[in-house]
Amino acid sequence: MSDQASTEEKPADDKKVSADRQAEQGSDEKRSPRQASSGASSHRSSSAESSSRTRPTRSKTKETKNGAAGGRVSAVHAVKKAVEQFSTLSGRAPESVVGTRWDEDHWAVRLEVVESRRIPDTADLLAEYDVELDAQGELLSYSRQDRYVRGRPTE
Repeated sequence: MSDQASTEEKPADDKKVSADRQAEQGSDEKRSPRQASSGASSHRSSSAESSSRTRPTRSKTKETKNGAAGGRVSAVHAVKKAVEQFSTLSGRAPESVVGTRWDEDHWAVRLEVVESRRIPDTADLLAEYDVELDAQGELLSYSRQDRYVRGRPTE
């Protein structure tokens, strides 16, 4: 009978051990990812750890502080600078950006501006301006290209 009692106690002990393991695993999950993985990373070699911490090499192209290659600002930065500088000089905030392109040595950005607000809004007078910026995003020139009533189709 003592043999039966000891065999009956073992499954109960096994259940207790597995419950303890589950509790430990649950506490590991509650830790931050860095803490939970610290035990697992102790099995790594030091060379594996150092290689996982290195940054990828960058390409050899020259990059500006705005992330564009070739010494010029990115299109996003060029548009932001065009809107900012046009607004400062003209006193009108652009309603939308119609387009942007790189032309050999400068950025060309086309902005849509409300020239005259009217009631109803569909009678507003709009204009499109071409804004030219150098490679660093500084304004070279701007000029009105088109003027039209909002909502009227072009011919």
